Amino acid sequence: MTIDPATAQTIVDNLKDVIEYNINFFDTEGTMVASTDPSRIGSFHDAARQAAVDCRTVAVDRRHPYQGARDGVNVPVVLNDAVVAVIGITGPVNKVGALGGIIERMTELMLCANMEQIARFNRRIMTSNLVNLLTLEHKDDELMNALALALDLDLSGPRRALVGRAPGIRLERLNQDRLYERLCQTCLSFGVPLFAVSPRDFRVYAPQMEDAELDEFVAALRQALGRVVGSKVVLGAGMIQADPGQYWHSYRQACVAARWAGFTADDQRYRYEQMGAGRLITSLPTEQCRAFVDRVFAGLEPDRVDRFERVFNAYTRHNGSITHAAQELFIHKNTMQNRLDALARETGYNPRRLSDYPILATAFELRRYLAYRDIPDESAELGDHTETADQPQGTN
Repeated sequence: MTIDPATAQTIVDNLKDVIEYNINFFDTEGTMVASTDPSRIGSFHDAARQAAVDCRTVAVDRRHPYQGARDGVNVPVVLNDAVVAVIGITGPVNKVGALGGIIERMTELMLCANMEQIARFNRRIMTSNLVNLLTLEHKDDELMNALALALDLDLSGPRRALVGRAPGIRLERLNQDRLYERLCQTCLSFGVPLFAVSPRDFRVYAPQMEDAELDEFVAALRQALGRVVGSKVVLGAGMIQADPGQYWHSYRQACVAARWAGFTADDQRYRYEQMGAGRLITSLPTEQCRAFVDRVFAGLEPDRVDRFERVFNAYTRHNGSITHAAQELFIHKNTMQNRLDALARETGYNPRRLSDYPILATAFELRRYLAYRDIPDESAELGDHTETADQPQGTN
């Protein structure tokens, strides 16, 4: 095990804050890799090498000289029953000798903390890579299984994908560590180990749950992530898939459900199977949707269509009641009738005619959906693409 020089330098700097003597950090071969005396970095120190070989403290003074060494004590640092480094204090032995045990313990604690941090980071990266692999229809099964083995995760069994987004906010511009920590805390509290943060969304693969538990989990995710994002977080859930080779189906469904949940602003209907007409609308090609909308509202300016939509929506909410719709819009009922007549005249579809009403309702809905969507078509969202996570770190 080799300690990164930057980590070693951080350790000696921290020790110097509480000990007035110069602190030196050596590898097990006796080379000084960090020091509060920069002029000595890179030099060979035979006393440090001897301390590593014998796994004991080695003192240096005029009676016990060593090549490249100055007066002081050199203490082996032991982790997992192996010497991984040597820490030294420069100064009179009768003054610094008593400090040897203190700096040894402090160094071991700092190294352990650093190793734990690296282990957490590596697990985070491997988990992200595994989650991203599981979103793909075509993936490297050997790599997938190797990652699962390294993470000690059992991929067998049914799972559903959850996708969370903050509409209008680019997640990569936020504090990724805070986002991940909140996601991690929430997921692990529900026994869900497969989760990741991508530049665009949060991705989770949850084991099969009862509906009530899933609702509770989704509500907890919304609350925890919303605090970090500073905005509303919408989530979508795909349908349960039986094995890892099919999880990508659930991910695609979750992407669609998340977009639909954001569009409708309906927190309660976040599951793909609850989307109703949304499953039809989201499955239509963008160009066909646009062509339909353009045909219904042909020749009308956007602000004119907006005014017609307000009238149409009020008419719909009040189940065709001219009087109540007019009251909502603070207009006379004759004005309401005139506007409905204008809508029929300018589009060719009369909202008061049963055969025409669904055409107008669909056109207005598709127009809003096309304006809400932030990607050009389904393939851009659901194609075989995955973000590449950073490479795991180590202690070199």
